[in-house]
Amino acid sequence: MKKFDTSELIWINPPEHSSITDQEIVINTSPDTDFWRGTYYGLEYDNAPGIVLASDERFWTIKAKVAFNSKVHFDQCGLFIYQDENHWMKSGIEYQSNCYQQLFSVVTNNGFSDWSMTNLDRVTQTMYYRLSRRGSDFLLENSADGLHFSMMRMFHMFHAQDCVRFGFFASSPGDSSFAARFSEIEWTECLWKEHGASRF
Repeated sequence: MKKFDTSELIWINPPEHSSITDQEIVINTSPDTDFWRGTYYGLEYDNAPGIVLASDERFWTIKAKVAFNSKVHFDQCGLFIYQDENHWMKSGIEYQSNCYQQLFSVVTNNGFSDWSMTNLDRVTQTMYYRLSRRGSDFLLENSADGLHFSMMRMFHMFHAQDCVRFGFFASSPGDSSFAARFSEIEWTECLWKEHGASRF
């Protein structure tokens, strides 16, 4: 397993403003940007900024602290997989204005997005996330303290047999702009243990 190297990161829809150091990645969003595909809404977005590392390693875990400061509906940022416009995953916290936030994930396969979310009982704009890969399957987790993680979802990603492009994204579907901060980034051997039971 190689060290997470910021010099190898690739932009998806480069933002107007950003900064990258060994300690922190900052993405500044622009209005009317998002990723969304093929739902009854009729919305098609593929213009939000993301930054990814391409790797054909088949077993790994990436962990990061994600923080943002916004007061506009639907602003969001978090972990990201981007194979192409029809195959990707985004996850994180989506801003709401009514005393709660939504912890969410969207997996898009073959041009169709699903949407999984749960309401947080407090307004928070900082969260730790872990994403683990085992071949074409992935485990997404979150944690308030970076130590104790809970499962958000397990999912399969089409067209992810070999090289996978993974990292971070931020988007402002409305008329807003904010800075998303990604820090304490660790790319390690896979922490998602192989399922060894014969039935369960």
